Amino acid sequence: MGWVWSVVGAVIALVGVAVWAARPEAVSCEPAAGGGEQAVPTWSPVTGGSPGVPARHWPPLPPMPGEARYYSFGSNVACSYQDLPADGLYAGLSTAEFGRADLCGGHLDVRGPLGAVRVLVADRCPGCAPGQLDLSAAAFDRIADPADGVAQISYRLVRDPEPAPELGYTVKPDSTAAWLALLVTGTGNPIRQVALRDEEGVQWRELRRGTDNYWTLAGAGSGPFVARITDAYGHEAEIVGVTTDPGEHWTGVRLYSAAPAGPGPLFTPATLPVHTQPSTVASALCVP
Repeated sequence: MGWVWSVVGAVIALVGVAVWAARPEAVSCEPAAGGGEQAVPTWSPVTGGSPGVPARHWPPLPPMPGEARYYSFGSNVACSYQDLPADGLYAGLSTAEFGRADLCGGHLDVRGPLGAVRVLVADRCPGCAPGQLDLSAAAFDRIADPADGVAQISYRLVRDPEPAPELGYTVKPDSTAAWLALLVTGTGNPIRQVALRDEEGVQWRELRRGTDNYWTLAGAGSGPFVARITDAYGHEAEIVGVTTDPGEHWTGVRLYSAAPAGPGPLFTPATLPVHTQPSTVASALCVP
């Protein structure tokens, strides 16, 4: 009988390895101050990586319960987007969720007591705790009574929102051949990587993202360049003719064309278990 148990043990071990290999990767977490305290989730599907390493193909994240706050967005937002219409649908994230501008350009589906809305991640809310969102006036009006000022919500990151927007980029005015800064817009999804190569070259050079959402490269040269944009789900697009000339440029290029099958409907606060509070759900996303 000993050989039977050996075979059973081997099968269990193989199943365990298969389950471990197939599980979704955990969202990144930043250590909390104080050492012994629980880590604060950054809730970002965007990861770094070496050239040639494929992007992580993150599944849609589960809805998270939270709180929305009525907020009047100004002309200066943390994602550096310019000329946002006053009646647009935007969200600002807590510092923990905003990270290093990781979710700029992504979209959230937000459901509140009066309905649902899709919003562009455009700003950071320094006074928000994880799970709290600033919503623009027009967005808040879709999901709750503006007179309340605050509403209980559920929200999640959207993958491949349709219709796919047109990619654009803005060259920062002080860019030169010695230092180039690009702001990429119209991505639909959060961006994982931006890389450049000379139009006649073959070597890609990765740009570094700042907290202002600009991607920078020292010693870029005068171009023209080809820019490669990679989003959090592995979609890639190339933009040709990039130079250091300042200003906004539209490309006619899109990162994706069709939306994959999405997850089920959003949870509402009424359907959430009593123990499922924002801090509990956020902590559950941090897997050691």
